[in-house]
Amino acid sequence: MTMTEIKKTMKAVIKAERGPGLKLVDWPVPKIRPGEVLVKVRAASICGTDLHIYKWDEWAQARLKPPFVVGHEITG
Repeated sequence: MTMTEIKKTMKAVIKAERGPGLKLVDWPVPKIRPGEVLVKVRAASICGTDLHIYKWDEWAQARLKPPFVVGHEITG
């Protein structure tokens, strides 16, 4: 894929607002800065942190401010 073919959006699971639940949406592809790389995700998983975010329990409420993309368990 050339630079002109890079997609402007990607599928992402997000925490859109405070409260239980998550959403699957089209989300802007992050712009990379010097010293960074952009990785195309091939597979993803969930972890305990994602469950806290989904349930919107006390742990998540005290630490997080939506909106944001959920997840850090990826392979690309």
